Amino acid sequence: MNLGELEAALDLSVQDKSLRGYFAAWINNALLELAADFELPALKLQTPYSLVITTAAWIFDLPANFQKMIFRAADSDYNEITRYRTFDTLDRLDIDHDDTGDHVTAVAVAEGETAGAEVKKIGVYPKATETIYLWYYKKPTVLVNPTDTPTCIPSSYHDRVIIPKAMIVAHRLLQDQVENFDIKPLQYWESKLAGGLRGSPVDGIGLINYLSKIQGGPRRHGGRDPVGLNLH
Repeated sequence: MNLGELEAALDLSVQDKSLRGYFAAWINNALLELAADFELPALKLQTPYSLVITTAAWIFDLPANFQKMIFRAADSDYNEITRYRTFDTLDRLDIDHDDTGDHVTAVAVAEGETAGAEVKKIGVYPKATETIYLWYYKKPTVLVNPTDTPTCIPSSYHDRVIIPKAMIVAHRLLQDQVENFDIKPLQYWESKLAGGLRGSPVDGIGLINYLSKIQGGPRRHGGRDPVGLNLH
């Protein structure tokens, strides 16, 4: 389904037609959350991102399309770099961050927010002047035009996963603005999403099992668990 078709599907479920202008944002937010929650093969970099670093600093910006999880890193000679979860580990290696070397041997990613915008940085140890190579999961391409198609989710799961996820995003945003908000529709869409992810005798194989077959397991990666899947 392309963006126009996804919006048309939402139009059938949203009674308030004044909300049509928000459909694209809901759909894109749904894709972003699904990409954050699951390791989608289409978003896994096959060609590494080249990051130029110098000894002038030990923290650098990650590219705008970085979503999560540096699953491989290498120095300029393609020697593998150790990956850590937090900057705290790099602090323990070099608390004042003044060590330098020919090559980076360790990296870590830190996430935060500045002026309402998400910020993701990478720290290196030791400081070096070289190009390092990073493999990670990128963000889904933003859908803008009606003909744009979300390629990170297989097309057979667009209606079963993206639509209910977009409706959950919508309800989550609207419930704080509506007095006496009715939670029953939200529960319905959470059930629909669970069916799309888990599968059922009626709907067939779910997205989770599909991903398991093609990559040995979809391993959930943080994020919300609105349907009680408790995946890890």
